[in-house]
Amino acid sequence: MIAHARRAVPSSLLFVAAVLVVALLVLVEHWPYTLWPLQGMAVGLLAAAAAWCFDEPAAAITDTTPRQLAWQTTARSAGVVALLLVWVVAVAQTRSGYFGHALDVAWQGVAATLVVTAIVTWRRSRHVATPAGSAFAATVMVSLALAVVKPLARYVEVFPYASSGHWGGARTLWTAAAVLAVAVLWGALGGLSSSRVLRR
Repeated sequence: MIAHARRAVPSSLLFVAAVLVVALLVLVEHWPYTLWPLQGMAVGLLAAAAAWCFDEPAAAITDTTPRQLAWQTTARSAGVVALLLVWVVAVAQTRSGYFGHALDVAWQGVAATLVVTAIVTWRRSRHVATPAGSAFAATVMVSLALAVVKPLARYVEVFPYASSGHWGGARTLWTAAAVLAVAVLWGALGGLSSSRVLRR
């Protein structure tokens, strides 16, 4: 599994994405009042980069082997874990820029990554070999809209701003999204049958 992860995970792409995410967070830390939309963009870029871990150019071969999707996904998740570690450390180091809500910002990144992972894994379970391209574009565009245009601001703040933002509502939204993502991921991987494959 480690050897497969080493070959399959796009390390160079993830490194570039991680550097960009950290740079966005540093900018937010230094100018939180003027550059706050970059926080939402950083969340989107983090989640979008995670999607690239799950592309399978050789799906015609790998999807017919005894090692099912659960095994492939687990191996490729090493790249996602590395991205999330960078995210958590970066948020912790730049926590002074989040109006006392560093934990909420960290959770946004984790939840968004879970959502994108669930979507691309579900598409892989439907035999889409390389879903990352469309997932990347959609995630970046949606996060950009939510962070800058804020089309849902009348109903819920996806990326709350300053200490007066509705952080509690956003926390509930992100948690619900994460729970739904886990359910979709579990279903895409075959539930209990996938667990048996992994134990073997």
